[in-house]
Amino acid sequence: MFTFILGSLAGGLAVWYWGEQLRELAESKTRGVRKGAADTLKTVEKTAESVLDRTKEQVSSALQAGQDAIRPPHVTR
Repeated sequence: MFTFILGSLAGGLAVWYWGEQLRELAESKTRGVRKGAADTLKTVEKTAESVLDRTKEQVSSALQAGQDAIRPPHVTR
């Protein structure tokens, strides 16, 4: 138990002393990764929009065909 408390205390002191340097290091090292992830998300968004648009058109077309198939013929007198 003593070693756990001592380790927690040492970790807290390290973060307090080197915290800003660690944040700056993490920021600089992950910038490229975060930019790549953002670009990938934008590509996924565009692809999803395209797929949803095509799917909407196909569903609308199928529904219209179904309505036309079950609608009784128009009788003229």
